[in-house]
Amino acid sequence: MSAPEPASAPAPVDPRTPEPWEVAESPRRPRNNGELALSTLLLLLGIYLVIGAGSITIPGSSNTVGPRFFPYLVGAATIAIGGVLAIRVLRGDQGPEEAGEDVDPDAKTSWRAVGIISLAFLAHALLINVIGWPLSVTLMFGVVAWSLGSRGVVRPLIAGGIVSVVVWLVFVKALGVVLPGGILLELATGWIG
Repeated sequence: MSAPEPASAPAPVDPRTPEPWEVAESPRRPRNNGELALSTLLLLLGIYLVIGAGSITIPGSSNTVGPRFFPYLVGAATIAIGGVLAIRVLRGDQGPEEAGEDVDPDAKTSWRAVGIISLAFLAHALLINVIGWPLSVTLMFGVVAWSLGSRGVVRPLIAGGIVSVVVWLVFVKALGVVLPGGILLELATGWIG
């Protein structure tokens, strides 16, 4: 009778962590011009905020932190974030790829959608005093949803309308912030506060 063969011992596990040169690097993706455009826009927005903050009039009663402090702070932070992001993009750094979403990381930037959304925001800014804040927000919401691929226009317009009226009521009637509502909305809500 032959003796049973001894069971082979499992291979020892290497407890040390791998050295950086031992880890396979993920291949570099080409630089995304959309990220560079975003960082440039952030820089320009920060500069605009800092310049605009300088034109805020300071009341005589302001003796410590005046009305320019927070716009300067936000503008400086926006410039810093835009600058750091631009440096990282120019160095070739990129954010991690989204693994959980069904997104094509190699897809090109839809400049058509970016242009339509930019025009929607510009139209919103120009129409606030003409047709009122809620209606201009509703139109902007519908156009942005359409440009991003919404199947219909009616549901985004209804959703935008409901949200904009609720936000307008909270800000104007509850908080006392002045937002133009347009003639119809002002008449319809004149009985509230």
